[in-house]
Amino acid sequence: MGKWKVISYGLGPIGSSIAKLAISRSSQIEIIGAVDSDPKLLGKDLGGILGLDRNIGIRVQKEGNGLYKEADVVLHAATSFLSMAKAQLLNFCENGVDVVSTCEELAYPWFNHAEIAKELDLAAKKNNVTLLGTGVNPGFVLDALAVTLSGVCQSISEIRATRILDATKRRLPFQMKVGIGMTVDGFEQNVRTGKFGHIGLPESIALTCASLGMEVEKIDQKISPKIATSSVKTEHFGVVENGRVIGLVQEGYGFANKKRVASYHIEMYAGASDTYDEIEFLGVPNISLRIPGGTPGDIATAAIIVNSIPRVIDSRSGLVTVKDLRPASSLLI
Repeated sequence: MGKWKVISYGLGPIGSSIAKLAISRSSQIEIIGAVDSDPKLLGKDLGGILGLDRNIGIRVQKEGNGLYKEADVVLHAATSFLSMAKAQLLNFCENGVDVVSTCEELAYPWFNHAEIAKELDLAAKKNNVTLLGTGVNPGFVLDALAVTLSGVCQSISEIRATRILDATKRRLPFQMKVGIGMTVDGFEQNVRTGKFGHIGLPESIALTCASLGMEVEKIDQKISPKIATSSVKTEHFGVVENGRVIGLVQEGYGFANKKRVASYHIEMYAGASDTYDEIEFLGVPNISLRIPGGTPGDIATAAIIVNSIPRVIDSRSGLVTVKDLRPASSLLI
């Protein structure tokens, strides 16, 4: 079996981590192209952009159309929002190349973006392409992991999930997205845009419930600021003084059959010390799983994107989700 030919699309912090991991899997993967819209990156060798000690002969292009016919998979890390990713995803479909994407709203678009989901599914099937949106969250912690854990329950009345993380351990764009250093008024203004905070919580709730045989009818979501009660030192934002924002608290609730069936709670803020991921099922039997320290998001996202390549290549065509595929697995080395 030959190597999988891959195009790296999007070279921000996460896209670069994905590309770097793919390059390290040289026995399995051959990167044949790199695409990014940043004018500062165009024409540069991918090896230099990734901080490798060598050039690898792949120069960044603004468009990858000439390469798609040669590729097996595009590793897409360009946006969290399906409305912005739609044209790119349709282009991949028209060029007949499978896609693994970090786009959070692609993880389970059937609830909030049903029309786009239908359009992408039809385009993918028409061109014998598989589209998958995944990542650490959504994609794994609050959905795929929960679905796997549910297999030992005879019945479940409610899913509860909690994720507490130190935002300063994550990439800079992530820290900006949770509002570190903002005033409370500035934070609330950003929340009203609909493009602030953790993107993908409704997708995780809808995906998990659908996997457990129940389509949610309504999802309520609330985003609140986490406010400093004393000075907090940060690398990128200096000292965040008492009364300013150090992150966020985000809650989501899924309802079906006139009752609450899912309760999700996320805290992402600077200086969080008791960090963990936890899944809990109220059912027969009650069961819970806690990951002390939590799942390291940026590292894990790169891993699950690259580790999903073989299952996407082997999958049926169409728009699929993590509930439709066998679990991603890593490599013993």
